[in-house]
This record gives sequence, structure tokens and C-alpha cells, in this order.
Amino acid sequence: MKRSFEEEEKDDLAERIALSCYNQFNLLSSRGKPSSNEWTHLAGFVSVKDDNTIQVLSIGTGTKCLGGDKDERGTQGCLLHDSHAEVIARRALMRFFYEEILNENKSILIKQEKNKFYLNKSIRLYLFVSYPPCGSAAYVSDPIKRPKFEHKSLNASGEELYLKPGKGFQTTSLSCTNKINRWIYQGIEGTLLNQLILSPIKLSGLIIQTNTVLSSIFKDIPVISVKESFDYGPSSQRTRPCAMSIAWWTGLDPSSSVITVDGYPLGQVKKLRHKQQYANSIAKCSLFKLYLQLMDSPSSKTTTYAQAKALSSNSLRNQFMLDNPQWIITDPNIFYSFTLSS
Repeated sequence: MKRSFEEEEKDDLAERIALSCYNQFNLLSSRGKPSSNEWTHLAGFVSVKDDNTIQVLSIGTGTKCLGGDKDERGTQGCLLHDSHAEVIARRALMRFFYEEILNENKSILIKQEKNKFYLNKSIRLYLFVSYPPCGSAAYVSDPIKRPKFEHKSLNASGEELYLKPGKGFQTTSLSCTNKINRWIYQGIEGTLLNQLILSPIKLSGLIIQTNTVLSSIFKDIPVISVKESFDYGPSSQRTRPCAMSIAWWTGLDPSSSVITVDGYPLGQVKKLRHKQQYANSIAKCSLFKLYLQLMDSPSSKTTTYAQAKALSSNSLRNQFMLDNPQWIITDPNIFYSFTLSS
């Protein structure tokens, strides 16, 4: 069947987006990248203007996840619980959004009034992933992977919910397939930034390097497959997953990308891992600090992370939780009750 011009143009854009993410990764320093026998996954958030000009806003790599035990995960918002590439890329995007607002760059987020912003109407946002996201998308692409994940339950719409594997204790983190479907539905900005954004920031498309049709897994968004593979992905030579993850966003020097291992900054001594002043710049406590700086509240020193999240009024998030009663909710009394240390 002859393909339409629109389809060919869409596929060409998707291939250029993938190549842009690969090129941005190649610009980063070698620190944190896989060795010759290691592999990793890459994800990136990309803006596309009306004239199809591409800008990579953030990228992330990673394959690891911490267990759900509070001693392993920490309770001060310092460690990255989930270091899969898609989650790292989204955290880096959140950091970019905060810096965009604080520096009044006005390229992606446009100010309408004080502490109220909207996505530039001349751009579209895409998420690129160099491999089918873990969970249902990965299983459809390679059924052999299924036993490696613990099945959780089914939600009201029939979507399978899966927990990611982790070292030590079982994780409480749902698969990247599950998380991406949630971002597609309710927006990608999260509960803190949502208070500064006039309407949820929605993705225009999902681009995945795969030979498998995944439109049945991600039903509410265009899903485009690309052929160009990631040089650092799994292969016969690259057989071990890289333990480190990398985060980069627009405005950050390529030589200064954020490197994380086991949830904490690479090279950090153990006694500093739960101290907020030494957390990396995409950790919960670091993004929370930027949020409080923007809100400029007199009570900011006593405001807990849970209290700040509760101020969000995203009706789509509320509806999502009603439609997905089996979704794992992090206990706010344990993991979100922290304030910022002075």
C-alpha cells in the first residue's frame, strides 16, 4: 500500500528526532557512559516548532531502580528511586522547566501572569525512547522478558500494571509503560509544576526504536517506530547493563551532565547520601527547592513535600487515580513528609 505524504513526513521527523537525541548523547562527556561490554537505554524529550525545527530539551539514560524499603530509598528526597532512562529524562525536563521559568527565557514556557505559564503554542513535545519501555511494551516486543517483572494487577481499563525489578527489596515503582501512559493522560509536568502551568503539558507523540507495532499499548497518542538504533543499546558485544545513569537538559554544559549510581551522585561517600545539600540537581529535594523559590512563601521552611503536592488541582490526575485504583501510591507520611534543611 502506498504511503501518504503526511505519513512519510511524520516518519522522517521521527527519524530526525531519534538522530538528534543520539547526537546530543554523543556530545556528552564519557563520564557515566557504558563501557565496551555494557549497554543502557536512552530517552529524550524534544520540542518541534511549526517549521519542524528540532530542539532536544532533555535526555536520560539508565536501567536501575531502588527497592521500596525506606532505609534503601531514603526519606529526605535525596535519592533517585527510579533511574530508568524515561524517568531520568523526565526529571531532567522538570529541571529545565524550572530554570526556564526562573531565568525568564520565554522560549518553551510563556508567562501569562505571575507564577502562571503555558506551553509555547508554536511547539510540539515528543518523547523518544531507544528501546520498547519496560512493562507491557517490552513484553509485546520480546515475550522472553516477561518473567523478569512481577505482575501487579489490572486497572479498570485492562492495562497490565507491572513492578520494576530492583536490587534487594522489591521496588514499588511501576513500569515505564505504565508511567508513560499516565503522563500521556494527565500531562508530564507533575504535581508541583502543575501549580504554575495553566493547563497540563501534553505530548504530541511517542517515538520508539522498535520493529513492533505498539499502538495497542499506548492507545491515546500517535506512536511512531524508528529504525535507527542506539549505539550503546543491548547487543552481542554489550551484554551487561550499565550501573550508572546520565541526565542532561538544555542549558547544562555537556561536560557537566548529572551522573547517578544506585540513586545517589557518582562518587558520593555514604555518610552524605541522605543529606539534601549534597543531593543531585534532579532529586526530589532539589526540584522542591526550586518550587519553593518560585512560590516565595513565608512558610516555605516548614512546608513539607507532601503539603506542596496536595496543592495541585489537576483534575486529570484526580480522574486518573479514580480510574486506576490499583496504582501504587507512595506513602506520603514516610517518603513525602520531609522539609528543606536550611
